[in-house]
Amino acid sequence: MKTFHSILFAGLGLLFLGGPPVHGAEAAKAGAPKIIAVKFHADWCGACKAMGPVFTDLRNKLDGRPVLFVELDLTNATTRHQSMLLASALGLGRALKEHPGTGFILLFDEQRRVKGKLTARQSLKEMAAAICTECE
Repeated sequence: MKTFHSILFAGLGLLFLGGPPVHGAEAAKAGAPKIIAVKFHADWCGACKAMGPVFTDLRNKLDGRPVLFVELDLTNATTRHQSMLLASALGLGRALKEHPGTGFILLFDEQRRVKGKLTARQSLKEMAAAICTECE
């Protein structure tokens, strides 16, 4: 529940403090993502805890690239439900059902096909290379 509230308040904060919506040239400049990197997370998962800082580092390292980073929180029924709604909205609902579990990152292309799976066994450099290969 703590995670859900954190996400809710962070989202509301961004809504109110994030400034005006992005339109026109700014939206076109951002473009659509070529890759969606989805972390399957649960608070009780050891591999997820190890991958937490790595996911953040990937986000920072690949800033400016056409990569959307998304975390699906499967910790409990509430966060799982919200994550399923988010996955469905992104066109990834089927993949969520086909790839059960936590502690990994799936890479999706523009057609929402799985292009790769990253795990805690890989280094940050290997993960970034795998993502960059798919986003060029």
